Amino acid sequence: TDIFSILPFDLLCLNFEFSSIYRLNRIVRVESFFEFSDRLENVMAKAYIWRVARTTGYLLFMLHLTACAYFVASEHQGIATTTWVYDGNGTAYLRCYYFAVRSLINIGGLPEPTTTFEITFQMSNFFIGVFVFSSLIGQMRDVIGAATAGQTYFRASMDGCVAYMNTNRIPKMVQNRVKTWYNYTWTAQGMLDESELLDKMPLVMRTAIAVDINLATFQKIDLFKGCDQQMLVDMLLRLKSIIYLPGDFVVKKGDIGKEMYIIKSGAVQVVGGPDNSIVFVTLKAGCVFGEISLLQSAKDGGNRRTANVKAHGFANLFVLEKKDLFDILIHYPESQKVLARKGRKLTKAKAAPAKTDAKKEEKPKGAFLFETKPPTPKLLKVFGRLKKN
Repeated sequence: TDIFSILPFDLLCLNFEFSSIYRLNRIVRVESFFEFSDRLENVMAKAYIWRVARTTGYLLFMLHLTACAYFVASEHQGIATTTWVYDGNGTAYLRCYYFAVRSLINIGGLPEPTTTFEITFQMSNFFIGVFVFSSLIGQMRDVIGAATAGQTYFRASMDGCVAYMNTNRIPKMVQNRVKTWYNYTWTAQGMLDESELLDKMPLVMRTAIAVDINLATFQKIDLFKGCDQQMLVDMLLRLKSIIYLPGDFVVKKGDIGKEMYIIKSGAVQVVGGPDNSIVFVTLKAGCVFGEISLLQSAKDGGNRRTANVKAHGFANLFVLEKKDLFDILIHYPESQKVLARKGRKLTKAKAAPAKTDAKKEEKPKGAFLFETKPPTPKLLKVFGRLKKN
């Protein structure tokens, strides 16, 4: 097909009168345009821009064909022979294109056709114009609707949530935080729930995306070093993304630890003190916390959180739940032994400083016998002086 389309039939013009029919073989490659269009949509970040441009191109091309047909019809009738045909003045293409625009869009103000041929041609123009423009307008509506479908879904979700909060008389402060979460989540990731998109993909695609985003971070976690690589991949597929607003507490001291957290973006702070005003450390993107809680037993409160962690600004965290980890470890007994061993070491290392502090505070036996006695109250001193007198 490609070879036939480039055969130079134009050379026939050397022996015969020029005619555009000699170039008709070029049209057999029209499928290449649609192939190009499909591939371009696949690589563009905002494909709707190309769709709008393509639909506009269809419109302009239809007007071009109508202008050409009007010029051929004028030549057939005879240039300037009637008031309807092209009168031969000015630029032929521009005048014919102007006629095509007024004719196809049904603007009106056209010269009245006088012959049967002119009336038939004009009626065909009107019918084609109604059909073509209604199709193009419908296509343009679909393109614009597809381009704004995400935004429409976001507004509908947020409006529904606001209506629910108003119905239940939720305090304005809480409503404002919910609205802030909606706006930031949509701005940051273009969707409210990433899992809705990923669930539609086959497992191979989900795995490739998860590995590309998080595997390098997981491999740096001391707790998971030495574990089976496939186990880490299975863990990546169980991660859930959660966005926290500034000041939100991710974990609180004393809570039961059921998850570990990986900071995808933003930062969190480990805080303490009477009003949580003391910042012990700031963790940024790529850091992990709460991993020991995954392996500690709930017996005797062993997996309770030992510190408060709150979001410092907007923070996007990946969460891995203990239940998901245990479901995975069933299939990887060797990795389960490695994690159990490392979990014991981390727990002992964490408990050692606490024991040292407790020993420092512990007083030696019998020391209370040699403590400095508290001073005698002033009132008793006064009574003692009165007795002596």
